[in-house]
Amino acid sequence: MTDQFANPSTISSSPGPVAETQRLIILDILRGFALWGILLMNIEWFNRPVSELGQWEQGQEGLALAAAWFVRLFVEGKFYTLFSLLFGMGFAIMLRHGKATGRDYFAWFSRRLTVLFLFGLLHLVFLWSGDILHSYAMAGFILLGMVWLFDKGYLQDLQRPHNQLRVALWWLGTPSVLLLLAALLFSTQNTGNQHEQDWQYEQAVEARAKLLMSGATPMPVDENSTKLSEPQLLELDARLRAEELKQNALELGQEIQVLGQGTFLQASAFRLQQATAEFPFSLINILLAIFPLFLLGYALQGSGMIENYQRYSRVWKILCCGGIGIGLPLSLWALILMRAPGFELDSWLGAVAYSLYYLSQYVLSAGYLGGLLWLCSQPRWLARLRGLAAMGKMALTHYLTHSLVLSLLFFGYGLGWYGQIDRAWQLLIALTLLSCQLLVSPWWLKYFQFGPLEWLWRCLTYKAWQPFRRVKAATG
Repeated sequence: MTDQFANPSTISSSPGPVAETQRLIILDILRGFALWGILLMNIEWFNRPVSELGQWEQGQEGLALAAAWFVRLFVEGKFYTLFSLLFGMGFAIMLRHGKATGRDYFAWFSRRLTVLFLFGLLHLVFLWSGDILHSYAMAGFILLGMVWLFDKGYLQDLQRPHNQLRVALWWLGTPSVLLLLAALLFSTQNTGNQHEQDWQYEQAVEARAKLLMSGATPMPVDENSTKLSEPQLLELDARLRAEELKQNALELGQEIQVLGQGTFLQASAFRLQQATAEFPFSLINILLAIFPLFLLGYALQGSGMIENYQRYSRVWKILCCGGIGIGLPLSLWALILMRAPGFELDSWLGAVAYSLYYLSQYVLSAGYLGGLLWLCSQPRWLARLRGLAAMGKMALTHYLTHSLVLSLLFFGYGLGWYGQIDRAWQLLIALTLLSCQLLVSPWWLKYFQFGPLEWLWRCLTYKAWQPFRRVKAATG
């Protein structure tokens, strides 16, 4: 196989981690930038049930509502997309390094991904159920398998970066586009009167179900009868909906009670149970979103566009303007639809809104990527943004530190702020924590080569203690 990466002559041939002189500072800047958005989104789900993910929090107003709009419009989903791209880029760099050293890259990178999976599993159970690391590890194994097939002479067409880009973009966009087209097609086939009648019926079912939950006397209905009137059909549907609402409320109440008031062991057991139940959905997310993003990042790095990003300043400017110019209106349109009265009861309106929202996440994330690369291609902006690089070098440590700090602030075995902090104050807490990390990171890296968890990850990957403290240059 012809190596798709740039000239490897600059890479050290000694086995071990990628040397600091071989790091791409732009990737560290991008990682540092992504960390800000990830925490601004994640902090909400330390204060309320993760099972409500994607839903608007009720009863918000003023600054809290403005903060919620800001996060959903500019942040939610966009920075995880960027972080996933960066993982794929880092994968490409480390694979290039591994091949240049002549080591068995498959075994070496398998260990690296296994350690990441274990970190994620521990994070998921003992700190926070929103962990992404275990999903990254599983998607990484898929990408590793694909590269192994390349080396065995399979998937020849996919060995070229531009073909990988094309496949990744189709893989990412097709599900959302197909869902959007199906919803729009249904809406054109269905007459306005019929749609209105269906919506009114769902509203009536919902209202009756809530009455039944509050203790209203059920209407007598012969469930075995083959000839039921419309009120009787509505009553049966309302009973089913009431049972569904009761079950949802029970599960939601259990999550609030365990996380808000439970002990550490109770919360950990609940998170494990929740993760087990959600595992099939995690696999779908890995296959439809995370892996194609890894492939896209892998292809971008393999193309040389990231390593030589200064040469493509015009491309990044176009990507920035196009991504933000298209992504923001899409995101705003989707959120307006989600705020429409009775949105939860209109499945086809929901399909349109969520399709637009998922598409906007990819497009807006591309705009952010282009914008940062465009700015960094200008020396004065690169100098201004270099402070993010230290955060990016310690991304794993900072990501897990977020969960450690927030779990101690919000959960019942800590300060117990769960459910008590509005969105505006949440953002202030997040910005304070991020600002501290921005200041601490360069100080830490002045004395140590890696963040503590990055160092541990390397030690376990290479099965040997790695240098940790920086060696002071001799003087005199």
